[in-house]
Parts: sequence; C-alpha cells; structure tokens
Amino acid sequence: MQALPVPEEFDLAPWGARHAFPSPGDVEAELAGISEAHPHCRLQQLGLSRGDRSISMLTIGGGPRQVLVVAGPHPNEPAGYLTVIALARLLTRTSDWTGSIGCTWHLVGCIDPDAAALNGHWTSQPLDLDAYHRHFYRPPMAQQPEWTFPAPGWVRPLPETTILLELLTTLRSEVYIDLHNADFGGAFFVVNRPHPALSGALREAAARHGIPLSHEGIDTAGWAKDGLAVHVMPPIEEMVVTPPGKDGPSHGASSLHHLPEGAIGVMPEVPLWPARTLPTPYAGGPDGTGYAQLMRRAAATLHDRAELLKACLGRALPHLPGDAAVFTDAVADTLRAATGCATLWDSMASGPVTRGQYAAADDGAISFPLRAAGMLLRALDAVPAASRPALLEAERAALAEAFDAWIKALRVTTPAPYPLQAVVGLQITTALQAAAIGP
Repeated sequence: MQALPVPEEFDLAPWGARHAFPSPGDVEAELAGISEAHPHCRLQQLGLSRGDRSISMLTIGGGPRQVLVVAGPHPNEPAGYLTVIALARLLTRTSDWTGSIGCTWHLVGCIDPDAAALNGHWTSQPLDLDAYHRHFYRPPMAQQPEWTFPAPGWVRPLPETTILLELLTTLRSEVYIDLHNADFGGAFFVVNRPHPALSGALREAAARHGIPLSHEGIDTAGWAKDGLAVHVMPPIEEMVVTPPGKDGPSHGASSLHHLPEGAIGVMPEVPLWPARTLPTPYAGGPDGTGYAQLMRRAAATLHDRAELLKACLGRALPHLPGDAAVFTDAVADTLRAATGCATLWDSMASGPVTRGQYAAADDGAISFPLRAAGMLLRALDAVPAASRPALLEAERAALAEAFDAWIKALRVTTPAPYPLQAVVGLQITTALQAAAIGP
C-alpha cells in the first residue's frame, strides 16, 4: 500500500486558517480550476438541483478501479466540501493514488446545494456553537437526497437522488465514500457490509489523526458492528418503516443500499467538536448500570424540550407566511425524530446502559432542541420585526431566551473544535485507505 500522506500535506487554504468551510459554489469553482490546469482531469455537469443549482463531478486519473466520493449528503455537514477540494489537490499533485494503485477518482462537490445554501451563514464563519445552531438547517428526511433512494413503498426519489443513483449505476464504482460529519464526540463509520481489513484500517486512520473512536451513536443503536466503531447499515426493510396510519414509509432507502454488487461503501462520521464533558460523573458499578438513571434523565430532558418547541410551533404556524414552511416542516420533522429518540432512550434505561450510550443520549438531548429552536427562530424571522404581531413577538422572545440558555449551558461542557486538518485528514485517509484496499 502507498504511504499515507501526513496532515501537513493536505492543502486547506484559505479555509483552514479561518476554521471555516467553502460553499458549494466555492467547491465548483475550485474543481473547475483544477480541471483547467490538469489535462488528465475532466469536469462534468451531472445535472441541476431542484433550485437549478449545478451539481458537478471532477474525474481524475484513468485506472480500472472506480472510486466515487460524494460530499454534502446532509447540508449541515460541510466538512466534505473542504475534503473534496483537498483530496482533488492531493490527487493532482501525485500519481501515487491514481496510476500506482490503478484508480479513477470521481469527486462530487455537493449533492444537495439548495439545502447547503441555507447553512451558508454559519459554514462561512469560524466554527462556533451559537452560529451553527442559530443558522442551522436540515430538511425533513423525505427531502434529503441521502434518504430518498427507492425502497418498498417509496418511489419518489428527488432529482439529486436520481443523479446519484444514475452515477452508481453507470460508473459501477467498486469503492464509494459518502462524506458525513457529526457534531460532538468521536469518529465512527457506517459500511454497507463487513470488511475486516477495511474496518481495521478505518480505526487506524482515526488514531492517525488524533480523533478518538465513538463506541455508540444516536443513529446506529442496535446495528450490527464490524468491530469497534464500524457499524453495518441494516437492510432496507429494517431502515424504512411505515408509520401507523400512513399508506407508505416516511422516507426511502440510503445510498449504501444501492451500490453495485460486490462494492464497498463507507460513510465516515467525523465530529467537529470533541466529546462534551458529561455533567454528572459516573457512580455506578462495572456493568454500567449506574448510567441508566442518567439515560432516563436525558430522555426526560429531550421530551420536555420537544414538547415546549411543539407548542411554540403550533401557536406560531397560523401567523407565518407560506415561505416559512421550509423551516417549519424541518422543525416538525426534527421534533418527530427527537420524540422517537426520547422514547427509545427511556426504554433502554430499563437495562444496563454504557457510558457511550449515555453520552450519545446526552448529546441528543442538547442538539435536537437547539437545532429545532434555531430553525424555528429563522421561521419567525420570516416576518419582519416591524410588522410582527404581538403573539409572534412574544413567541420569538420566549424562544430566543430558551435558545440562549441552552447555548450557554452547551458552551460550558464543549471543548474547542477539532483542527480542520484532523477532520478533513480523517475523511481523506478514509477514502485513500478504502481505494487502496478495494472491495
């Protein structure tokens, strides 16, 4: 295997010095410049988003092994935008990861540029907890390209999903990297199938970049594992659930469910901030039962805050303009997920709870309400202050007070962000290792 590059070899300029991220437009411009400067590169427009924004792909090299790397599957996870730029710069600076291992690389800068644009205020600034949550946006699952792949009962893929599905079909890529990032804690990985050699390399990559592994995750509770911190995506039937009283599922399948036969797919979940300081020290026995009460408390906190936000949303909705729906629909979806997690954590607390499980629940009890509150504030601000009725003004003032209190408490327990050299470096190393090992 080729020698892995050291973090200093990753060119993050100019964003790395500011601890900020490029926009999808910045990525498009960078990839276009690289294509013009290097004859062995080709930039291709794949199509347009729902909002008529360009979705492009840079192809580098000409080896037989096809590697597809996609950034921006979720618009509040911008690390991949910088990773694609830094990876393209690395691949065009050396042939070690193209010709020498026989790879052709296909880099998609952002698969959901419309939703990414709604996060542009915080992603363009130095990474900050207040700005992140106050300007946060993540669409409902039914409007996420990552979760609208065809599934039983779900045949409504978005244009962006269709673009990616056609890529997976035509490229027949043997290696697929879907670039995700988490908020707090350690790194973990989601794979489409067990692959012990690759899973071991992923854990080594995290250690190489000084990011600890996350033993548990909010989204992966109960999933099979391929060793520590490597989770195997469950089959479609387990992931796509039809809610009671509905004719069909609320969302579709994931990209990992639609890879070519024999391919390997990896979602590296790399955190922006280190693990938060848990507010209550562990005082239980060696089996972890001491965390059960704390898990139940996290569930109660999340439930109470979700109910507060649901009530605020319900009172505000009749007074909001139609264009605020982009935020209010997302708030409602976030609160549905929060309520589901609170119920799950409360049931888990009836048995032994590990420190990792409690830490994941504690993070969720903080982040779900802040995300929803930030988006609801954006919805309320759709009505100009000068014409805002008294009811909306009172709702906004109460919501802003709660938001500020939650952020203040979050700052007390959250360390400084990870260096972007480590975050981006781990995503790049994941891609390089997967490409070298192959399926």
